[in-house]
Amino acid sequence: MNQFSIVVFKFIIFLLFITLATAQSLSSKRADHFIEAMIKNDNSLESYVLPEELAISKRLGITYEGVKNKFLISYEIPDEIINEIKSGEINYKTNIEKLDEHFSILHFEVPGKNYEAHYYFKNGWLISPPYFYYKNWKKMESDNFIFYISDPDYFNEASIKELENFLWHVSIPLDFDHKLESQLKKNKIIYILCKDEDEIEKLTGYKARGMYNLAYDYIITTYNCHYHELVHLLVNFRLKTLPLYTHPFLQEGLAVALGGRGGKEPEVILNLGKYIAESGFMEYSELLISEEFKNIDASISYPLAGLYNQFLLNKLLSFNNYAQLYRKFSEVKIDDLSIERDELPDDVEWLEFLTERDRNIPVRVDINEVKYRALKTEPGFTLEERNNYYLFKTKGDLLISVPGTKETFISKLFKEQFPHKIYDEEKYLIKISDNEISIYNLYTNNLIANYVSGFTPEMKPVPKENGFYKFQIRKDLIKENPDSWDIEIVDN
Repeated sequence: MNQFSIVVFKFIIFLLFITLATAQSLSSKRADHFIEAMIKNDNSLESYVLPEELAISKRLGITYEGVKNKFLISYEIPDEIINEIKSGEINYKTNIEKLDEHFSILHFEVPGKNYEAHYYFKNGWLISPPYFYYKNWKKMESDNFIFYISDPDYFNEASIKELENFLWHVSIPLDFDHKLESQLKKNKIIYILCKDEDEIEKLTGYKARGMYNLAYDYIITTYNCHYHELVHLLVNFRLKTLPLYTHPFLQEGLAVALGGRGGKEPEVILNLGKYIAESGFMEYSELLISEEFKNIDASISYPLAGLYNQFLLNKLLSFNNYAQLYRKFSEVKIDDLSIERDELPDDVEWLEFLTERDRNIPVRVDINEVKYRALKTEPGFTLEERNNYYLFKTKGDLLISVPGTKETFISKLFKEQFPHKIYDEEKYLIKISDNEISIYNLYTNNLIANYVSGFTPEMKPVPKENGFYKFQIRKDLIKENPDSWDIEIVDN
């Protein structure tokens, strides 16, 4: 047999092996060997993973200290269960549920501990639950993202553009270099958009609005633009190798500082953090012990931590300096991490930072009696401008349409707010009441800015004169030229 024939023969054997491997379902023998490898934390575990998804787990080059098998993060059997199995104190049982000719679920149960875990397989290869569910969803791609979308009617190209813009914007404070940018563009962020929290629970085991899956670097969310979880991924991508756990004051604080929280953009959350700090409701120092942070309601701890981390980014001048602090308070196991006050800047500088934030707030209710330039006048509504702000005078809520791409999609937020109205691609919703102003982007369904009188020291209501509410909005919140706005007044 000549050299060419040998090469052809080997190639045929290889194809035959691949065909047989991908055609078989999970056998009891392979299932038993997999569970044994899990219990022993054996080096062979990687060989059980579907090669396609194993490559996904490795694509961004993120690794965690002390973690042998990244693809099993959050899918491991707890150490206490493993130790008791090894010592013979408890027994386990397995059962294979065949879903179809390709897919099956391996059910692992420990009756004595009321513990169970479920592992998905494709043709005998281990896959993650997200992979099993998103495989048949609509797929879209952009420069830096691959999207899998459960219900395409609620997604749009405008959200893709916003995510790409956010990625560019946040890469600056994270100090991405050309190498990182190229790697991200080549390997892409996988963004899995679920229709509701019930669907998230199927993919993750938790009923949540969104999360960052560390095992495969998936963003799994119900939000068109979930910036907070995206920041978690980008920080780990920037650091590349780090311990699995970081003090939440820094980890969640940084994600809030740059990405807000699900459905609420940074301005909204950080302004709440400013109120919490200035009112004396809580001091940031109360969040410096990790266990205490976790015991405080996230609606309080996250805004305050977010604002302080924005201060840290400004004060420390570079992400490399910030990263030193971030790494210092990251551990393989989060055993009551504590940040000492002397590790942080002086409080005088923190108080100066709080004062400076007043100069450029997004929504103002203090109306100066000075000359404004008129832009639009309609029945029940006028729009004027001065410097960096628009002055609104309106009798009711406002829907603003702008020239767009003329996509066909449904705004989930519009549907919630106006169940009996037909959505016609309006982009902005401004809701006004006596004590609150909220500005929404209906393409992304995010709250982009607000004013709440109860979260201000003076507790000033929204001014009202002759039936017209009066307030100012910083111009950059509505990026399109006001000449192009088509405005509808929705009576309160």
